[in-house]
Amino acid sequence: MAQQYHRFLRLVYLIGDLLLLNLIYILAYPIKFGNFSLFESTPYLLLLAYFNATWLVIAFLLGNYEVSRLDSYGAVARKIAQSVILHLFSVTAVFVFIKTTYFSRLHLFYTYSLFFIFGVAWRFALMYFLRSIRELGYNLKKVVIIGYNDLSRSLAQFFLKNPSLGYRVLGFFDDKVQAPEVIGKVADVETFALEKQIDEIYFALPEADKKHFKQIRKFADRNLVRLKMLPDLREFSDKSMKIEKYGNIPVINTREEPLNDLLNQAIKRTFDIVFSLFIIIFFLSWLVPLIAIAIRLNSKGPIFFLQKRSGRNGKTFTCFKFRTMKHEKDAVFVQATKNDSRVTKVGAFLRKTNLDELPQFINVLLGDMTVVGPRPHPLELDNRFKQVIDKYMVRHFVKPGITGLAQVKGYRGETKDIRSMINRVRLDVFYIENWSFFLDIKIILLTVFRMIKGDSSAF
Repeated sequence: MAQQYHRFLRLVYLIGDLLLLNLIYILAYPIKFGNFSLFESTPYLLLLAYFNATWLVIAFLLGNYEVSRLDSYGAVARKIAQSVILHLFSVTAVFVFIKTTYFSRLHLFYTYSLFFIFGVAWRFALMYFLRSIRELGYNLKKVVIIGYNDLSRSLAQFFLKNPSLGYRVLGFFDDKVQAPEVIGKVADVETFALEKQIDEIYFALPEADKKHFKQIRKFADRNLVRLKMLPDLREFSDKSMKIEKYGNIPVINTREEPLNDLLNQAIKRTFDIVFSLFIIIFFLSWLVPLIAIAIRLNSKGPIFFLQKRSGRNGKTFTCFKFRTMKHEKDAVFVQATKNDSRVTKVGAFLRKTNLDELPQFINVLLGDMTVVGPRPHPLELDNRFKQVIDKYMVRHFVKPGITGLAQVKGYRGETKDIRSMINRVRLDVFYIENWSFFLDIKIILLTVFRMIKGDSSAF
């Protein structure tokens, strides 16, 4: 029954998505063109067929219809966003390949933006409905837990505090512990599970009880009961771990890194190229001459400041900036401080508004940097802090960015004490472990807001 219900739910999601995609595509046509002649346009009908076929391929490749009652609203929205973006790339790639300009970009914009909005709303509405009926006592999974300890009690409390997930713990089984919640010995599980039609058994006994596990596993396999283990890995990480398979050997990855995913890398790199080209063509093309003149009139020396910094995996690259300090040949690195006498008047304005960082869009285009990521530090700072700050070098698992989460949270400029750098590293690591395309957009918008408002930590 559970498997049939799961298949039915997947089918509901699939049909709902396809109905929305086709309906919005059709309605976007009169919104753009003011008439309903889409069905008389063979190219637009062919494109609609391609829309449907491509969506099915992408959705199943990304596992959009692998439904879990543990899914969060945020995870569902991210998965839909990934699918919509990849679908857009697929359609755009075809347009480029066949060299067509026939189709309206505004029609596509309406289609994708409305489909994302209503697609997320549709998924959220169905999730809310399912969670509501579970809270009323329907569509529940009956479970028992083998082993009575801190970990198993925490799991039971999690189920109790989240009734919308639909798990009902009927009791614990343990040979060594006596408690009101323990309703029997391990040997009693099989009879109890059959009588109460248990859906899932959670095994939380220590590693030494392998004999019990093998016996329970045989029983579960024979009676269509799902068996799940509870290894106690809480002390190793405060982030959810990922189990990978090396042949038949399970290996636990202690850090989740969304940017290790090839699709996420493609999305981020495509955005980097498009965004940096936009900035270079529409802003740097006329800003560079103006800023160059201002720098030269204010102080002697080169327009740009070039400095070696560490990139992804510790690889050194040359970072570009507008020069904001008085030029000193062979100067020794000293971190900028407030009211630093070396900063020129033009340089102070550039640093205050973040305009000194604009040449780094060239670094982004070259692939050394990304638009959003941990800020690259001078090599001297890396050598100083990597020995004394935990997880400092984790920042180098990804490309450095022009702006980052730490910067929009106020950790920019001089690090007066080690606590400031610890907080900066903490936010950088959080970004690496929780990256999403929408987090990047949020950071960019906050950066623009700070540029307009002025940043008190920039000097």
